[in-house]
Amino acid sequence: MIPFLVFCSFLIPINAWAAVTPHLHSDLSMRLLHGVCTLVLIPLLWSLWLRRHDLSRWPALSLTLFAVVMVVVNSWIAGMGMGVEFGWLDHVMLACIEVALIAYFLLGPDPAEA
Repeated sequence: MIPFLVFCSFLIPINAWAAVTPHLHSDLSMRLLHGVCTLVLIPLLWSLWLRRHDLSRWPALSLTLFAVVMVVVNSWIAGMGMGVEFGWLDHVMLACIEVALIAYFLLGPDPAEA
């Protein structure tokens, strides 16, 4: 789990940089970044689904909705390519959800307690 969280922590500054400099990356690198960011959200959604009865309802629901929206939007952006209006805002939201992902796995309930 630690290598996965370290990898996710590297995506935070990458997305922050992509938000600040939206036109300094190629179409391929942009599609790759959005695709990878979509894939790292799948373990979060899977864990939220498995632990749905053990988690507080409203925080878990909020995090789940945010993650689902980010998966849908980023899948669309990865397929669509460059030229998405307000793409910089999506990178800001990606950085936020990656912070939430790391916090969930580091500070959330211990799966061994279930």
